[in-house]
Amino acid sequence: MKIIIDVAKLNDIIDISSRFVAKNATLPILQNIYMKASIDNLVVRATDMEKYIEIEAPCEVKLEWAITINAKMFSDIIKSIEDAQVEISVDQQNQIMTIKSGKDNFEIVWISASEYVALPDVPQDNKITLDTLWLSSWIEKVEYSVTEKNFSPVLTWILIKSKEETGQRKLVFVGTDSFRLTEFKANSTIVWDDFSLIIPKTSILDIKKISDYAQEKWTENVNVKYSANLIAFDFDIEGMKILATSLLIQWNFPDYEREEVMPTKFNTTLIMDKDDCEKAIKKIWILTRDINNFIQIEVNDWEASVSSWKTDKWTWKTNIPVLVEWEPVSFGINGRYITDFIRTMDTQEIVFNIVDNQKPLIIQNKNDTNYNCVIRPLINW
Repeated sequence: MKIIIDVAKLNDIIDISSRFVAKNATLPILQNIYMKASIDNLVVRATDMEKYIEIEAPCEVKLEWAITINAKMFSDIIKSIEDAQVEISVDQQNQIMTIKSGKDNFEIVWISASEYVALPDVPQDNKITLDTLWLSSWIEKVEYSVTEKNFSPVLTWILIKSKEETGQRKLVFVGTDSFRLTEFKANSTIVWDDFSLIIPKTSILDIKKISDYAQEKWTENVNVKYSANLIAFDFDIEGMKILATSLLIQWNFPDYEREEVMPTKFNTTLIMDKDDCEKAIKKIWILTRDINNFIQIEVNDWEASVSSWKTDKWTWKTNIPVLVEWEPVSFGINGRYITDFIRTMDTQEIVFNIVDNQKPLIIQNKNDTNYNCVIRPLINW
């Protein structure tokens, strides 16, 4: 029972599927990947019981088999092989997998495929098609504001919903850790039914990885299917079929569009060059990286003074030019939140919309209201 497959392709398959393997599973089977050689393709599956993946890749199959194998050990072995192709055979009687290349010969023990977890049925209720480049970019614009571990589970998820705004349908991505919130609204000519889906950050990051891989292989689209409790992303990448699914969170996402959370009326607007802003913040971090990356921004006339305020390491202040509308302002903020936003910006100028030094402020790309980062200010000490 054996197959012959390109090592580069097998490495890609294992890299993707290993992301779906349980990291701290009490059941040994959940640390394994399922492998099945059938007719002219290899099927690989993995799950941590919250997210699932199935990959079908063409290969030369001489004899059929189905087993499960420890994901990490198998991955390490395949990465160590220097030849272009590898032959994998299975001894059903002794439960041994043999991995052969021109230089190497590995033998490892496997577990029966009959013990593996069944994958969920793919939802057929609703379907949309997205560009893989767009999907990856939209996820990137919100995921950094969500922690993977938090005292509140609701703060480890990303909201994806459809929304009607100014007569246009939009696909909205939202993430928050309670100190900041990012919202990205993608314009669309497609008219979707109303929906609101909450996906764990760990799942959506794995989907982004697959989207990035699809772009590398010039695959333009991904089909997205969802039901009340499951979402599935279906890729076809150079003949390799990848189906990644995740359980949805049955919870109500915080009502973030209230004025006290996401203000719409401001007393001051600042516009500055993002590079000048980022350089100033990084200078201040020399003194404040151990105290919440605190920076103080004080604006008068056409200049912003960015400082560390007073710390046990003394102070640092630098000035950068700004455009100011309305009132002078002074506020404290976590500089890391600003640089995270700058990293995902599409324009050269960053805009600060400010109510006062106590209420949340909103930063944006210049002339772009579709991408908003709401940040709670810090109080001076």
